[in-house]
Amino acid sequence: MTAGSGPPWGVVHCVFSVAIGGQEMVILSLAAGSDRSRFASRVLCLQSAGELAPRFEALGIPVDVLDRPWGEDSLRTLAAMRRYLRRHRPAILHTHNPTPHQYGSLARLAAGVPVLVHTKHGRNQLLSTKGRFFEKIAGRLTDAVVPVSKDAADVAREQEGVPARRIHVIHNGIDLSQVASRDGHVSGWRAVHVARLSEVKDQITLLKAARLVLDANPAFHLDIVGDGSMRAELEQLIVELGLAEAVTLHGFHDDVTAFLRQADVFVLSSVSEGIAITLLEAMAAALPVVATDVGGNREVVTMDQTGLLVPPANPIALAKGMIDVLSNTELGARFGAAGRERVARSFSLDSMLQGYERLYLDLLRRRYGQDVA
Repeated sequence: MTAGSGPPWGVVHCVFSVAIGGQEMVILSLAAGSDRSRFASRVLCLQSAGELAPRFEALGIPVDVLDRPWGEDSLRTLAAMRRYLRRHRPAILHTHNPTPHQYGSLARLAAGVPVLVHTKHGRNQLLSTKGRFFEKIAGRLTDAVVPVSKDAADVAREQEGVPARRIHVIHNGIDLSQVASRDGHVSGWRAVHVARLSEVKDQITLLKAARLVLDANPAFHLDIVGDGSMRAELEQLIVELGLAEAVTLHGFHDDVTAFLRQADVFVLSSVSEGIAITLLEAMAAALPVVATDVGGNREVVTMDQTGLLVPPANPIALAKGMIDVLSNTELGARFGAAGRERVARSFSLDSMLQGYERLYLDLLRRRYGQDVA
């Protein structure tokens, strides 16, 4: 064996940064939870380290930033990645997001990295035509593409041309023991939304829906937990819609447990989604959910059993869903209990970790033979 000899097998997770977000929390859970007698993980950030870097480092997972400013010419980026991979000699390069995937698929070949795995966290709807073209090329150079949902798998197969034999769906998972179940109905008309403030999460539709719910019941309150590029625009819209007393922007919070425990419904207004960690956390807290019927949401939320699914970009439908749950205590309690049971059964952290470890070992066996531990 040459590059990547093990065990423990070196694994480099390549991403833009480990800023705050569901995808980054998945990477943290995967790197921290993997069997360290078999896998030694580190993180390569192409852009910057990000707010979660200290948490990785505290767990003994190195976080490196590419040794050149992001945004220079592509050949220099590729050369820098090749140098990095040759220096650390991982057995597995595991990319996240299209751009790290596209650079990684080429740098891996130049550096002689034995295995390339790519996790597809969503539908990549924001990719340009050029980006979609390069993603197709990267997919053909990848040993395994791991969509986090069946919906994302359909995109990989039908739009990006990834052969079905290379597609392995592994749902995101969470540690249920870290999420305490809430104690039933709290205030009656309090909703919570946890997500970065961005176009893809569509908080504009959420605020318009909030105005309609407030019109139905003046006791309604919405807590929005998260931060992002759209904060100023959303603050202005809150004022324009007369929601200053009914909506609170809390900014980023590392632990959202308190917000989940004081709410009566969790609402997700995304126009595109993979398997949202915040959605899993809400259901694990036995909180009923109202979510848009996009991406992997329908694989998590069972309609009329664990919550309600509504059309995206539709304030009236989103408001009606919230009103239906908030006005029916028994319905909310039933959705909440069923949601926690569904997460425990189908979206556990152990299941996610086992899925990736099996895939890693299978790919290493194909590369090195049957002597892989």
